[in-house]
Amino acid sequence: MGKNILLLVILGCSAFLQGQTIKTDQGAIDKIRGINNYKVVFEYDPNLKIPNYDSEEQFIKYQFQKRENKNYGSGEEFKRLWFENRKERYEPLFISEFNKFKLKKRQIVISTNDDQSEYTMLVNVKFIYPGYNVTVFEEKAKLEATITIYRTSEPENILFSTKNIRIHGKPGGDEFDRVETAYGELGRWSSKYFCRKT
Repeated sequence: MGKNILLLVILGCSAFLQGQTIKTDQGAIDKIRGINNYKVVFEYDPNLKIPNYDSEEQFIKYQFQKRENKNYGSGEEFKRLWFENRKERYEPLFISEFNKFKLKKRQIVISTNDDQSEYTMLVNVKFIYPGYNVTVFEEKAKLEATITIYRTSEPENILFSTKNIRIHGKPGGDEFDRVETAYGELGRWSSKYFCRKT
């Protein structure tokens, strides 16, 4: 039984490692060749998936109650940080890690404030697994997202979009720390892809 569980964990981790290959969903990579700057926008799927829960709402409700039962007020803090950290921690780290990567003759820069940019990069987050860190047992956070690129003036005209990109972060810390590292990995990995392919 124990060996079977271990095998499932290993296979699950392997699936996310293999899933880092970025595949085209719409458009063509050639259509964005040579673009150096994007305005980046983040969206969260209305049906955001969290493993073992029917919905994000159910997940938050469970985490809220669990914390409130132990320490009054901590549930409300978790609920606030679950959403607040997107703007305060996760998205800035994605941008920072994306912008750090560069080749000898190629670098792409993204910014949430670049309203004059001709092109927009939309990051749509569809799946978040916070992982866990309990005594000697831990699991990395996992993330799934798509990236869509279009002319800022023509959002309906998709130049390029990816299928789900599956990525994991680093172990340790609390759930927010772990999710943050997954955003960093997504930023770094996608920057490498776009710099090398475009």
